[in-house]
Amino acid sequence: MAVKFRRKQGLGDDISTASMSDIAFLLLIFFLVSTIFADEYGLPMVLPGQASETAQINPKNILNIDVQANNLVTLGGAPFQVANIEFEVRRRVAENEKLVIQLRCHSQSSYNTMIDVLDELQKAGATKISIKGLDQAE
Repeated sequence: MAVKFRRKQGLGDDISTASMSDIAFLLLIFFLVSTIFADEYGLPMVLPGQASETAQINPKNILNIDVQANNLVTLGGAPFQVANIEFEVRRRVAENEKLVIQLRCHSQSSYNTMIDVLDELQKAGATKISIKGLDQAE
């Protein structure tokens, strides 16, 4: 006697996608609510304009950092490596809390060199910074 097999009706290969949009929406809300955005603050600067004031500063409270046309960086008139600026500025600010860093850049110098110096000043915690063109310094 031969046995005949029947296939079951009603079993399909379909996956129900009715609640897929609900799940995607809930995941989206979860990630929006749980995400933390890092606040990154740059160096606070007063840009020249009508509201800026000229203040007289004692010359012993000024540290000049110059970026020459050939991208040579000098600190206090002596050649200096950009990577060492953070430690030197940190030391000098600890000695003199009224220290103002005057960054003077030549118009032919590289913009990247100025940014590298500003990054080092930010790492050093310097907050009193003046930026001038090297031809405007005097």
